[in-house]
Amino acid sequence: MKIYLIYILLILLMPFASVGSHRQSITEKDTTIIQNQFLAYPVVFYLPETRWGFGGAGLYNFRFKNEPAESNPSQIQFVTSFTQNKQLILLFPFEFYKKNNHWKLKGELSYFKYQFNYYGIGINSRLEDKEVYKASFPRVKIDILHRYQKLFIGIKMGYDNISINQIVEKGKLEFDNPIGIKGGKNIGLGLILHYDQRNYLFNPTKGHYIEAESFASQSYLGSDFDFIKLVFNASKYIKIANEHTLAANFSTSNITGDVPFYEMVFFGTPKQMRGYQDRRFMDKNTLFLQAEYRFPIYSLIQGVTFISTGTVGSQYSNLFSNQYKWSYGAGLRFLLNKKDRVRLRIDYGLTPNEGGAFYFTVNDAF
Repeated sequence: MKIYLIYILLILLMPFASVGSHRQSITEKDTTIIQNQFLAYPVVFYLPETRWGFGGAGLYNFRFKNEPAESNPSQIQFVTSFTQNKQLILLFPFEFYKKNNHWKLKGELSYFKYQFNYYGIGINSRLEDKEVYKASFPRVKIDILHRYQKLFIGIKMGYDNISINQIVEKGKLEFDNPIGIKGGKNIGLGLILHYDQRNYLFNPTKGHYIEAESFASQSYLGSDFDFIKLVFNASKYIKIANEHTLAANFSTSNITGDVPFYEMVFFGTPKQMRGYQDRRFMDKNTLFLQAEYRFPIYSLIQGVTFISTGTVGSQYSNLFSNQYKWSYGAGLRFLLNKKDRVRLRIDYGLTPNEGGAFYFTVNDAF
């Protein structure tokens, strides 16, 4: 079994920084101590295309002043890494809640100077055609939503400015010559609809969550490309016993227009089709199904088993006739914040014919 990614967890259960400030809820329904918590941990990894990489990751979990105890916690994450091949990742995703969850601000500030996999486009791309290309870009994503009952409605904004710094001479990417091979700006706006009936924001045990999003990258906004992306995602959580949960997720995407190849939808991520390598299958349309069984092991440790299936296609109708890939695996969860159910996640996904991959991050896949 070929393992492409090995994480060496220098500190597994105890972060090197943990700073908490506490305030007492004064409501009769909830007298729980609310903790603002900062957690950080170093990470070392190895990839054939990057060699050794070193960095740090962590999160800050908190509530704004005067927010009630039952409001969703806000969270800022960070990931930084630098590799022997002089690649750099700076990643700062965030999710803020204000006015007792009536306002939600979600987004990402990041910078990448990295190598990305390219296998070709479509479900028939071959593992042996893998090559890497170098790219660098800043990224800004901001979603602003307002809540009406259980419904969040809002707008999204996105900005990327991609520079393709190096591709394999006479390689597959050069031969395919897809849209975006020379890079360019991707600037767009969109609409968001989220319907949330989960009992917890992180690691829910019952309820469901639905999101529908559109994003239009258009030249009149300053973009170098014209395309529209539609995304639908739905998750269901069923409590079958104390801390025993079945979770299922359905996700599908559709892109029309002249989309650059690096903005196509793909699988092989910590959230979808775990086990496949990054960007293993990509195209204009995707459909995924995945399920998890989450169960307690001991004290603050929880176990997970999962299975996934999915496909990609150049036309949406292809998703109902193309071959479906599948993967499966297991993982561990380590409780970091009992009240808000924030967890450290370690997963290992396997594929039938292409080996597997480790994932080390925060919060569940869905």
